[in-house]
Amino acid sequence: MGVIRIAIAIFIYECPLILSNGGFGVEFTVYTIPLWIVAVVGTGLAALTGYNHEQKGAYELFAVFIGAVFWAGGYAMEMSSQPGQTAIFWYKIHFIGSAIVPTAILLLAFRFTGRDDLINARNVAALAVIPVVTTVMIVVSHGLWVAGPFLANSESAILPLTYQFGPWFPLYAYYSLGIAVAAIALFGQAVLDRLDEGVINTSTAFLVATILPTVGTGIYVIGGTTIDYGPFGFLVSGVCIMAAMFYL
Repeated sequence: MGVIRIAIAIFIYECPLILSNGGFGVEFTVYTIPLWIVAVVGTGLAALTGYNHEQKGAYELFAVFIGAVFWAGGYAMEMSSQPGQTAIFWYKIHFIGSAIVPTAILLLAFRFTGRDDLINARNVAALAVIPVVTTVMIVVSHGLWVAGPFLANSESAILPLTYQFGPWFPLYAYYSLGIAVAAIALFGQAVLDRLDEGVINTSTAFLVATILPTVGTGIYVIGGTTIDYGPFGFLVSGVCIMAAMFYL
């Protein structure tokens, strides 16, 4: 996916600058530990999925895992950083990861609910427009994405920076939530269609795996919290996806 390529390119380009500023300091707190677990497990699952790339839905699963790694890992590093360019770098990685996951999950829903015909170049390109445009805006800190300068928070704050989102953020956020809800609906319908096989099946696992990050981010988007709990949901979602891949 184009967003993944852009994210990796940013990481490779800016890593020397971050290293020179001591930007890989890691802190372990009640917030960062769960995120690091998600990032480490997600990396392993991405590698495993890449190795078994011929299995059903491998490419979509790989995109989900890579997005989760950037989302959770970037967020953990953002929380571990001092205010400044290092924190801004990880903030970018964090949001780029969150842009990858919803589209990948919807494609995964198409794949595992018998709608393979919807996975074609035209539909994938259409679904990728807003995530790709959003990624570019994040990279260049465009005014439509973030309005005004980044402000340093106190040392006791969970996040090192405060930023005011621009008018593009609501469009991106509700679009992402919308396609995540569409994926939930598809998995939910598949669960109902397979009730005669029992409640525990692949569709159920994917349904739970999709609901948790969506609810976590939804609360953040509507202003219920200043922390995006979406990536924390992958603590359980990762287990559900592993079960769907290997045991159900």
